[in-house]
Amino acid sequence: MYEPEVDDYVVWERPNGDWEEGWVYFKGDKMEKKRGFRECPRYITIEVSVRDKPTCQYSSGKDMEHKKIHTLLLCNDNCWSELRYVKHRRVREIQHYSQYDDIAGNEEIVQSNPKGVNMYKSQKGRQPDY
Repeated sequence: MYEPEVDDYVVWERPNGDWEEGWVYFKGDKMEKKRGFRECPRYITIEVSVRDKPTCQYSSGKDMEHKKIHTLLLCNDNCWSELRYVKHRRVREIQHYSQYDDIAGNEEIVQSNPKGVNMYKSQKGRQPDY
């Protein structure tokens, strides 16, 4: 069975003939069952449309922080067998806080570092800290 990942483009073909397509925007982690609570299924959200936010009359002239409206469709893990993988986009910039651990920390290895370990460099041209 196909295991969807963030930034996969998928088509969700449901048994009733309906279908939706879009980018996987978020994938929930598997949660352990806790006594006294219902089991929480894993899910993904599929971004089916993005549009510009209309200008707000109450913004008092400030620039809006969120400029887009994202329409997301929820797909539980029991429906993942109905998903068809199309392609994956390779994006190195963080678009959602859930991507931080996957993307950040995967920088290129500094060639001048004899230990072959990723090193933090705050300014361009600065020597790596050993």
